[in-house]
Amino acid sequence: MSDQLRKEKITEAYREAVTDFKTDSGIPVKGLYTQDDLAEINVHEDIGLPGEYPFTRGHHPKMYRGKLWNIRNITGLSTPKAYNERLRYLIGQGMTAIECELDNPTFYGLEPDQLAADGHLGVCGTCLHSLKDVEEMLEGLPLDALSFSSAPAVPDVSQAYILTAMKHGCDISKLRGLALIPHFYLFNTCVPDQEYITFLNGRTSTIFRWSNDFLEYVCRNLSKWNGWYSSGYDIREAFCDAVQEIAYSIAIRNETIREMVRRGIDVNVAAQKLMPVLSVSQDFFEEVAKFRAARKIWAETLKRDFGVTDQNALCLRFHANIAGSSFTRQQPLVNLMRGTLGCLAGVLGGAMGIQVPSYDEAWATPSEDAATLAVRTQQIIRYESGVPKVADPMAGSYYVEWLTNEMAQRIEAEVDKIEKMGGWLEAMRTGWVKRELEKSQIALQGKIESGEKPVIGVNRFIIPPEEDFKPKRYAPDVSREVEPYLAEYVEWRDKKRDKEKVKRALEKLYNIAGKTNDSLVPCVFEALEADVTFAEIRGVLRMVDGLEYDWAGERKNPF
Repeated sequence: MSDQLRKEKITEAYREAVTDFKTDSGIPVKGLYTQDDLAEINVHEDIGLPGEYPFTRGHHPKMYRGKLWNIRNITGLSTPKAYNERLRYLIGQGMTAIECELDNPTFYGLEPDQLAADGHLGVCGTCLHSLKDVEEMLEGLPLDALSFSSAPAVPDVSQAYILTAMKHGCDISKLRGLALIPHFYLFNTCVPDQEYITFLNGRTSTIFRWSNDFLEYVCRNLSKWNGWYSSGYDIREAFCDAVQEIAYSIAIRNETIREMVRRGIDVNVAAQKLMPVLSVSQDFFEEVAKFRAARKIWAETLKRDFGVTDQNALCLRFHANIAGSSFTRQQPLVNLMRGTLGCLAGVLGGAMGIQVPSYDEAWATPSEDAATLAVRTQQIIRYESGVPKVADPMAGSYYVEWLTNEMAQRIEAEVDKIEKMGGWLEAMRTGWVKRELEKSQIALQGKIESGEKPVIGVNRFIIPPEEDFKPKRYAPDVSREVEPYLAEYVEWRDKKRDKEKVKRALEKLYNIAGKTNDSLVPCVFEALEADVTFAEIRGVLRMVDGLEYDWAGERKNPF
């Protein structure tokens, strides 16, 4: 760089000013906010106090003085045995909840030795294909003290976790967890699953029914287990904005509550069981205001539209994942700052649990060092920053209160639009949701490519790839981990199981699913205890809907 060019760049930087006057959701913002901007806000009714309706300021009067947020860390390492070792290490470092990431074959319901699974086994998560695998993953862990969540497309892993906890002697009424009920949003992030998991010839599928059966089971039997009924995080990762994220989460909630009430669940119980996972992106004040607005609209619409009266049910409880899509492959160490900023927004917004991605996630499954730093990021904010000492410290900021109110109005308008379409399922069935997300994706990508949205290392302050930091990449040890696992699994499945017992369990599941309206949860518990694999359960339920056993077209029903 010449001296002249260097001088020009310094002069240019010296005079640089803010040029974008909108939030990431496109809300225009002024340069200054004063008391006049709060004229339409009733301080007592709209803002109130922490722990009191409409819960704008938080879920509890003491907030983090009463209980700090859970430190969650999404991990999933190659095989159940390898993942068990990682879990033991991270729990020793201060992690307080298991958030299990699955590899693609598990997620898509494949047997691990299928052609479609080749090259994917244990690559971006752990491989779990049976109750036996889940038991190995959880061996020696204090299940009565941990909270568990996982992100499979169906409740098989959650049911296997409950069975394992029972074998450990845990009282399941005290078991803490978050069961993913994902079928209301698996339309864009998991395309191969969409057709048979959610809709089939214009109606909901048997696997969809199983998901609702499991949520009903949770409502009736697991007092400390919540229904992770929707992932606003995944919807946000499909590039909707902050207003859409909350509006869609509430529209999905409405659909879920209607289904539970139809099944005879008290509306106060159903509402209290629903707990979404939300995202934290990079527009700091918008994210803080989003969480405050979400609690307000959540409470007001439950009270007005469903007649919910229980204060615990009216209060939105959520945990937040820092947006993995904001983490870049370029200059990966910069992701540490993105994680810190996001975590701080989550704490100031009152999240009950937070997950910070590891800085190397754009490269590979996180290394142990990177996963440790993700936990340490939360611990710095917990123990050194002083931020958690006061409940809702952002309250009273003219800008934050105005933005909270503005977002609440926009969220409610978006929810009303979906309800007038006939609800979330109808909006999804007609393709409206997918079209909205596609528009958002194209708009965001255009802003990044044009430089309108700065992304450090991608379109601003770029350095040559050869000068960039390259993290040490974790890769599963194929010869020492994956291949032995696969060989042992196949031998167990093909030679060691009681085939007659497996066959009877699958036939019972098929008949109950096809000939009755009974809950599928008890049958699945029986099937798992009979050593039926996760893929076999999905295959049989696909057959009930008239589909071929294996969506990949490789396997036939072995029984």
